Amino acid sequence: MKIELEEISPCRRKLNIEVPVETITSEMDDAVNMYAQNVSIPGFRPGKAPKQMVKSRYKKEILGRLRDHLLPKSYHEALQEHKLNVLNIIEMDEEIDVVEGEPLVYSVTVDVRPEISIPEYKGLKLTRDREEIKDSEVDERMNALREQRADFEDVTDRATARGDMAQIDFVSTIDGQPLEEVEPEAKGLGEGKDFWLQASDEAFIPELGLGLAGLSIGDKETIKITFDDQFVLESLRGKEAAFDVEVKGIRARILPEMNEEFFTSLGVKDEAEFRKQITDSIEAEKDRAAEGKLRSAIEEHLLTATQFDLPESLVSEVTQQHIQQIASEMQKGGLPEEQLLEQKDQILEDAKNKAERQVQLRLVLQQIAQEEELQVSESEFKRELSMMAYAYSMQPDELERRLKENNQLDDLRGDIVCRKVIQLIQDEATIEG
Repeated sequence: MKIELEEISPCRRKLNIEVPVETITSEMDDAVNMYAQNVSIPGFRPGKAPKQMVKSRYKKEILGRLRDHLLPKSYHEALQEHKLNVLNIIEMDEEIDVVEGEPLVYSVTVDVRPEISIPEYKGLKLTRDREEIKDSEVDERMNALREQRADFEDVTDRATARGDMAQIDFVSTIDGQPLEEVEPEAKGLGEGKDFWLQASDEAFIPELGLGLAGLSIGDKETIKITFDDQFVLESLRGKEAAFDVEVKGIRARILPEMNEEFFTSLGVKDEAEFRKQITDSIEAEKDRAAEGKLRSAIEEHLLTATQFDLPESLVSEVTQQHIQQIASEMQKGGLPEEQLLEQKDQILEDAKNKAERQVQLRLVLQQIAQEEELQVSESEFKRELSMMAYAYSMQPDELERRLKENNQLDDLRGDIVCRKVIQLIQDEATIEG
């Protein structure tokens, strides 16, 4: 077999393969013999029909099967001869047919795994950067849980305080014109009756909420606000508006007392156990954050210590994934499609930068996994699948079926292996702190 190898780029190769006529003839004879033994032709007993007749009758089918047999066989022989570790098939001749009496000639372009010089990864010196818990953090978390269980009661003997709910009528304008005439998309923001709004910066229009603090029932006030850059309606961002409001009611937030009833509702016996539960939860969060920083330090070491050309197809695939993710997040944040298109160049650049780091890191981790002979056991795979299925509220079998349909099972195994490599490096490291 004749094989020519072209280097198109550092990670891209083109194979020009020619299967000689002699091989085609030999394989054709073997195929005809097999057909002659297994097919029935009227007037002949099974296996007794003349081979030339069998060949003539089934020639198209025989040539098709030869093609399906010789293509993968010759392709894999070419890979072995040139020791190519293929990541992706980029392009292959569209029409490849086996023709009797002619060599089988075709070309295939592939992306190959780059040569990677693995950096030192055992015995790294790392620092565990774990934040200490402050009493104020525990107090804030305890108060947050109390606020989640807060009630509201009507207030008539004082002005609105921050955190209260205020019932208001309002009319809004921009430069003296009704807001909804200036911006027709702002339905509901032009006028409201008996509208309840929290008097704090947690209100959907923070300045309006804060402006209600200090007003009593019956008070009328004009509150001027500027819609911020994150406001849900892009057309209103940066514009100034005036809200003429009248306060009609006030409800004060009443936090539950720290008593037996409150503790029982949380499943604890007293304040000490409540505080310990909150403290343990914060400690677990800080431990996870510290572990995340360790993993990031390991990843940064591997990225900094390695330099090699990246396979174009892998970078392109991952870039597209990041583009879709970034665009989806921006759209969920209320960014209009027009503004999304305006930022497409920046989105592409950000996505490509992330993709290049991700591909580089994954290739290095895979190389280390190969050196360490790390593999994913069936029990590890099933456990990961079960955890993912639980997170997606699916049955493991259903999730596995979907991953298989999308050719993502190998990706999942690769994720598990990469995590095992990071854990191995961390276990072998000297960690201070």
